[in-house]
Amino acid sequence: MTLPFKYAALALVCSAGLFAASGVLYVKSRPPETPVQTVPVTPQPQPPVAKPAFTSAQIDQWVAPVALYPDPLLSQVLMAATYPANVVQAVQWSRDNPTLKGDAAIQAVSGQPWDPSVKSLVAFPQLMALMGENPEWVQNLGDAFLAQPQDVMDSVQRLRQLAQQTGTLKSTPQQTVSSTPKRASAPATVQSSNAPAPAPTVIKIEPADPQVVYVPNYNPATVYGSWPNTAYPPVYLPPPPGQQF
Repeated sequence: MTLPFKYAALALVCSAGLFAASGVLYVKSRPPETPVQTVPVTPQPQPPVAKPAFTSAQIDQWVAPVALYPDPLLSQVLMAATYPANVVQAVQWSRDNPTLKGDAAIQAVSGQPWDPSVKSLVAFPQLMALMGENPEWVQNLGDAFLAQPQDVMDSVQRLRQLAQQTGTLKSTPQQTVSSTPKRASAPATVQSSNAPAPAPTVIKIEPADPQVVYVPNYNPATVYGSWPNTAYPPVYLPPPPGQQF
């Protein structure tokens, strides 16, 4: 049966009133809630600021064997050192393929699951032989570059400045050495009293021929003159027997 509109509206209002009344009765019948007590929040102490993992003397010790490498080669060595397991495999590959070098070697390892920086170094069998002679040094250099990359680059500049002062770092037919004043950067980081001051200039070492990169061979114990910290002598990577640069 269909009710007229007015009756239907009246029935709806009545039913709504009953629903509201029952709701009021339900609310009155609920037991009073226990007030929520606010627990004061104790501020957590801030974690201490992490100190550098390696001192400047340690970093200088590890950077010394490669600080005078041409910039393109140095950047690849630093990156490759962060993959020490790849370096070990590349060293073994280079030993197993002594006749491959340059672009031919890089093409031969293109399918290897190594980092591109490691693949680029197989172009230099002599360099791979050096890195294979001291895997502990590779590990330390990579750890320092991962943890404190700016400190590693500052070390490169300090050591290059020392080599310039002793006359062992200069332009040759194989490489071009240039110096530019360091730009003033906004606010400098606070250094410890034991940290050496950054070099005032940026010394670049670039191949004279962009298509040819020479790997220099030098003794870090003499090329930098008087070593600043005798407690951490520079790492020396002598050429393996029968090999020279």
